Amino acid sequence: MGTSLFLVAADAATQGPSNAVVVVTGLVLVFAILVLLMLIINLQGAIFTTLDKRKAAKAAAEREAALAAAAAAVPKASAAAPAAAPVIEDGIPDEVVAAIAAAIASMDGGRYTLRSLTRKKEGRGAWSLAGVVSTTEPF
Repeated sequence: MGTSLFLVAADAATQGPSNAVVVVTGLVLVFAILVLLMLIINLQGAIFTTLDKRKAAKAAAEREAALAAAAAAVPKASAAAPAAAPVIEDGIPDEVVAAIAAAIASMDGGRYTLRSLTRKKEGRGAWSLAGVVSTTEPF
């Protein structure tokens, strides 16, 4: 009972912090930095999204202006001209031709038309070719 309060405080200072204090401080520091990084990444995402939207709006305005100029330049008589009949290879069913024509027409608002249809040359299929590419890519 002869120890003074000063000696107890000095003894605790020389031993260093307890294990619990080090663990809690480390966890708090790690999670605080993770939250800070998350906020920085979200801020960058918001900035780049805003820039992309501005670019898209500018491109859409330019596209509409170009379409308006092109529509004004095209005479009305040429718009009424009938389209040429598509050239279709023998042996392709009419249903397949109709499905392909519908897919092409729906791709971009009906601006594309089917002009000819021929069978693909026999050879490697798409999946086979993808397998060859993926296995020989490192070489």
